[in-house]
Amino acid sequence: MSATVTLTGIVCNKCHFKVAEVLDGCPSCGSESIEKVELKPTGHIDSFTVVHVGFGHMAERAPYVLAIVQTEENVKLTTVIEGVSDFASVKIGDQVRLKTIDEKIGPIFQY
Repeated sequence: MSATVTLTGIVCNKCHFKVAEVLDGCPSCGSESIEKVELKPTGHIDSFTVVHVGFGHMAERAPYVLAIVQTEENVKLTTVIEGVSDFASVKIGDQVRLKTIDEKIGPIFQY
């Protein structure tokens, strides 16, 4: 049985901006009045590319889909999409779900 993976980020108490990173201040308005929040683990592909030549720790993963995913709360994050058997089938708007968080690359979503 797999453990539940949680996507966390911050929300600004001043301007209500959300981001999928834990920071010391709001990147939108600069306020330090922020709190850590749990983000919904689902979203859609907002933009993507297929990486054919990876580098460093990503070299063995190539080819892979690198995407900007927009969560249900309109938080955008750059992530790897796993579970793609046909790269030509990936489309903007396709639904994805958080699969795991890799310590080297961050959140990984499942196609």
